[in-house]
Amino acid sequence: MVDEDRPSGVVHSVFALVRVLGEAPGPLGVTELASAVGMPKTTAHRLLEQLAREDVVTRRDHRWALAPGFGALMPAGPPLSPLATAARPRLNALARATGASVFLHLMSDGVLDTVYCAHGSLMAPLFPASEQRLAAVHPAASLWRALRSGQVAAEYQEVRPDCLCIAAPALLSSGGTVVASLARPDDHEVESLKRPLERVVSLILSDERRTER
Repeated sequence: MVDEDRPSGVVHSVFALVRVLGEAPGPLGVTELASAVGMPKTTAHRLLEQLAREDVVTRRDHRWALAPGFGALMPAGPPLSPLATAARPRLNALARATGASVFLHLMSDGVLDTVYCAHGSLMAPLFPASEQRLAAVHPAASLWRALRSGQVAAEYQEVRPDCLCIAAPALLSSGGTVVASLARPDDHEVESLKRPLERVVSLILSDERRTER
């Protein structure tokens, strides 16, 4: 975990918040921001208040955005795909409800792409968001077991001794496969989350189909 009291930790966290706001299609709540960056909600709120005093961000109706003018300095990122747009609210909600970090990946033509990541509050104290993303695609991760078996798979403390992980796959009409994976600390069980994870994958695909119509 990044030490928020060290200058380097603060700078890393500030840039992470600004980056997420710069890529977002609209204002975000502090809970959603904290989940996306992988930091405690209280830390995100404190940093956002400091950024607001420097006119870097603005708040309206309890939602945050880059301040006018400052956003123009951010490089324009690629627009979110329909799949990522559908995944974001579903994965963020699951991460908030469970404290787990949740990821969605797309396997198409033998290439694995990360669609979206929602970093949970229980995982933030264990290791940084960047390491969580690497762990999610580790060769021993449940992601690969789910792809091979075509059904929900689990991995217990093999990628990291302090984590448990489950993954749920679903086939796309295009022929690719999406896989949602969920990671929690090893003192929090994950078996009961298998069905909710499958449900979230189904809802994401349903939302995407409606978006494309």
